[in-house]
Amino acid sequence: MKTDRRTPDSTASAVLAEAAKPLFQPVRTRRGFEAVSDQIRQQIALGELRPGHRLPSEKELAEQFHISRSGVREALRSLESVGLVEARTGIRGGFYICGENTSGLTQSVQDMVSLGQLSIANVTEARIELMAVAIRLACARATEQELAAIEADIDYHTELFRTGHGSRNTKSVIEFYRLIARATHNEVIVMMVDALSEIIRALLARVDPQPRKDLMQVRRKVLALMRARDAEAAADAMSTHLRRVSDYLESENKTARRRRETAT
Repeated sequence: MKTDRRTPDSTASAVLAEAAKPLFQPVRTRRGFEAVSDQIRQQIALGELRPGHRLPSEKELAEQFHISRSGVREALRSLESVGLVEARTGIRGGFYICGENTSGLTQSVQDMVSLGQLSIANVTEARIELMAVAIRLACARATEQELAAIEADIDYHTELFRTGHGSRNTKSVIEFYRLIARATHNEVIVMMVDALSEIIRALLARVDPQPRKDLMQVRRKVLALMRARDAEAAADAMSTHLRRVSDYLESENKTARRRRETAT
């Protein structure tokens, strides 16, 4: 006769793991994938699903929701497209709830700019105003460690540009803005700054910008003013720089449009 060799601790862990599994209700609708998406979103909103949690397998979800596996796949793809879940491969592969992620917002705005539904001017104006708010909050809340991290990032990119290895196209070049946003201690501002900075970086990458020689000097000036807790002067210096970036981007895009029109 076989005996159960599990220890009390392992049994308790198994029970807790089973209890932690999200419970979904069957759906009866012509567009089942929408109900699947809604229920998963609701579980996230309620805190039942948290960043890093693994969703049940496609087969298990289909059985719980009483819909086809193709419907489950469609729901997961829609959630992945807005950055709520991510697909992972390997032994522990599957769909996981994302942590901090702005890819959905970033892609949506980029698509709207590409389709002409949003202007570059709207995006850059929003970024300028948002960074002014971020700097004001950071000046009031930043720790010395956070300011030191900003300085280290400036030093790092200064050396890259000095040796000819710097590029305005790389994602690391916008870490400066993220570090300022982090110093606000406001996660919503961090996400918004991340999204808008990446959108502008991607737009600039299309026109292959040449690095401004004064880029790091401007950043050092902003940091010096932040260390002095001069929020207004730091925000003004940042706004002036971002307006120059915006003007350059608008000019390059107009030139590109004229070239396309001439070619056709």
